[in-house]
Amino acid sequence: MTQKKRGRIKFFDLKKNFGKIISEDQKEIKCTKENFVGPPIDKEGEEILYEISKNNKYLQIESIESVLAHYFKQNVLDLDQCDYDEFCDNALDYAEKLKSGGVTTSMVRKVYSQIMRAKKIADVKRLRPQFAYIAGRNSDKPRIGELMHILDYLAKNAKTDVEKDSQHLNHIQQFLEAIVAYLKYVGDDKSF
Repeated sequence: MTQKKRGRIKFFDLKKNFGKIISEDQKEIKCTKENFVGPPIDKEGEEILYEISKNNKYLQIESIESVLAHYFKQNVLDLDQCDYDEFCDNALDYAEKLKSGGVTTSMVRKVYSQIMRAKKIADVKRLRPQFAYIAGRNSDKPRIGELMHILDYLAKNAKTDVEKDSQHLNHIQQFLEAIVAYLKYVGDDKSF
């Protein structure tokens, strides 16, 4: 597996499908939405992780994602093993990014309700098409797409075996509950 590198978004124009990131050594690297894991990040200055691969003779950037999206994908399914205070702090930071990206709790109300009512991981896995629909319906708001991408990743990677099913379900529910709670806390204008 390739080591993730840190950088930040210089800019990304969603309409032109073009942007640049700044690497840790301050080099500018061109990117398009195809270089992102999930929807592109258009927030100037946002810290990101990415990989560099060799494609034929050229180096190519790939797997660009926000630091917080990467954190949640790596930690939510094993929530009992991570620092819960760090998880809460990251959920608060992410809620602020969602709010600044135009995301409201009403945009995730239906998925939130369905995930909270789920009895087993298979119920969450069946929501994967709905995650894609919500992301596509709100393509002008990449942050909702990123959240749906995180949920899709968690659903896809959650285990349905007897030992992990209820644990993974509980962790996904805790994740979404924290995001919605902190989204309300940072001043979501829409009622839930």
